[in-house]
Amino acid sequence: MKTSLILCLATLIGAPLAFADKSVDFPKAAPLLSVSLPDAWEVDIDDDGLMATPSKDDDSVIVEFVELEAALADHDAAVKEAKETMAEFKKMKYDDMEKGEKDGLGITIINATGEDEHGKAFINLVLLAKPGTKNFILMSCISSKEGSDKHGAAIGALIQSLKAK
Repeated sequence: MKTSLILCLATLIGAPLAFADKSVDFPKAAPLLSVSLPDAWEVDIDDDGLMATPSKDDDSVIVEFVELEAALADHDAAVKEAKETMAEFKKMKYDDMEKGEKDGLGITIINATGEDEHGKAFINLVLLAKPGTKNFILMSCISSKEGSDKHGAAIGALIQSLKAK
């Protein structure tokens, strides 16, 4: 009985650590925002952008952050530029844009579906605007059906964790 109780207690104490997230700042040189990514995910960040995947061997979800050329004053140009980053996808279907604000960031979400050589893709383009900065930041999240099913909760948590620095 004591062994079972100890194992149960150890599991409860260790569970939060198993699902812990790591906070990542972007851009690397002069951070404008932070995002929480699952600890197990692979993260590659440099001065040009940030890319994250569930693991080296699992690219069923790809999350990227890049600074756009579109100035904060030109939302239409930012939308156009964001959509242009998806040029490799065919049969693109865009949903209506959703706009809001969260933790100091203006947010525009453009959900879409498309196809590439791997099949159907679920695409989330998230335009991020931090007042006082020069350009929009684009967070792209591209996933396969399997990736969306397997990592959907992590993707939602990632979007919810976005914060201005």
